Amino acid sequence: MTLEMVCNFRKCRKPLTNHAWVTTCSHAFCIEHGQKEFKRNIENSLTCPACGSELRDKFDVIQADLKPSETFKSIVLAGMKPDTIMDVTMRAMSFWSYQIEQETLYQESLARHCKEKLQCLEEVNTLNLQKLNAELETCKRKIVALQTECNKKKKQAEELTACLEINNRKIQKLQFQLDALKRKDIHVANYEMTTNNEKLMEISDLVGKRTKSEAFVFRPINEADKSQSISSPSTSMFDFRNRNKQPDKNKSFKFRPVRS
Repeated sequence: MTLEMVCNFRKCRKPLTNHAWVTTCSHAFCIEHGQKEFKRNIENSLTCPACGSELRDKFDVIQADLKPSETFKSIVLAGMKPDTIMDVTMRAMSFWSYQIEQETLYQESLARHCKEKLQCLEEVNTLNLQKLNAELETCKRKIVALQTECNKKKKQAEELTACLEINNRKIQKLQFQLDALKRKDIHVANYEMTTNNEKLMEISDLVGKRTKSEAFVFRPINEADKSQSISSPSTSMFDFRNRNKQPDKNKSFKFRPVRS
């Protein structure tokens, strides 16, 4: 691949294809920068923008055609001696070699700068990679610790769930026993209420059978009234009418109902 000349203006670097401004100090410039630099002080000596050399002679800087026609090629060196032709050719080759060498040095400098920048970026990347690896290891340890804690919490949750199920069964059992006791108490209370009601009904029936004129009182009776007395075999009867008399130990004291 053949390298092409570029504008030697520091901030331009535009490829030179058709026309260029060339100097005797072996520098070439594009049309825009050549016209700007070399026509500014046309009456005074010019200065090369690349190296600062003075260009005093009329032919120290010219505008060259980089793609000459066939007619120009056949006439430009016509009539010159071979040594002159060789001298011109050697000078032209030296100009081209210098431009290629400068471009090569520039590309090498650019490559070296890019390489240094790449090394700096690699170092930064290595440091970032080490930092990321350290953070990754820390995250892995945290993940392992969290997984261990999660498994522990799961085990505790399972144990608590089992205890909760046991307690729920106990509560259900106690609730069932409580309901059974409540039903039993209600049944006993209903039975007692029914029994009391039946007893009250029997007493009411007995009281209702008596006439209003009948009054039930207790009075002492003698041995002759045993047929109408209510006696107890273990309790002696007391005669209120003979309370001032000495009681006869052979006689028993009894109460009997009398009519008023």
